[in-house]
Amino acid sequence: MQKKLSLTLSILLVSVLTACGGGGGGGDGVPAPGPSAQVQGRWTTAAGSAPAYTAIGLPSSNASASIWILANDATRLVKLTAQDSGALTGKAYALGQSTSATNVIGQWSTSASKSLSLTGLPGGALTLVQTDALTAASVQADVAGAWKATVGSNAQSVSWTVAASGAVSGSSTTGCTYTGTLIAMANASAYTAAFREACSDGVSTQFNGIATLSSAKNALSMVATSADESVGAALFFSK
Repeated sequence: MQKKLSLTLSILLVSVLTACGGGGGGGDGVPAPGPSAQVQGRWTTAAGSAPAYTAIGLPSSNASASIWILANDATRLVKLTAQDSGALTGKAYALGQSTSATNVIGQWSTSASKSLSLTGLPGGALTLVQTDALTAASVQADVAGAWKATVGSNAQSVSWTVAASGAVSGSSTTGCTYTGTLIAMANASAYTAAFREACSDGVSTQFNGIATLSSAKNALSMVATSADESVGAALFFSK
């Protein structure tokens, strides 16, 4: 019997992947962003690094900011929270494996040269350099249309349709269906992803994450974790 394709068991691969405040506390009662605002952007390890990583830092909120880190070979995903205090917490996932998520407790810092240093990761300390501030608002219409991901030497595929509203619907060739949303962020060049995978074996899993578009707007890279953060997934779609 053919095994069902599930994000909880498989990686879908096609290709490898703030708020402004016034000075002195912010005008109109809006506080100035804290230190965690510095993590917003796209960050990469230096050329020639092994393993190589790409990170997406999101705008800060409530004295913290989210950082998603993906190994360029899509073998590992790390979801982190950078707090204003400098503390770093989160989970690391070995993608495509049945191992449990690993807890992360460490520290983070940035430098004037636009580098981001992270400690406490399973593979040791990591230093990345900012390649894009990702401060431009994303455009909802840019993700509308039909997208497809393949896995297993093109033997299996997942097809999604994103409506103009951001509503997602889709299916896989192995009996799973997908419903959810992909919504443009107004304060970052990224999209908020929320979708449910329901497979014919009765397993249904809610995933939440982020997505970014390639500069040509024909490749969509997405990282997500299950609602209970026990499972991580990386998806790479093309038009």
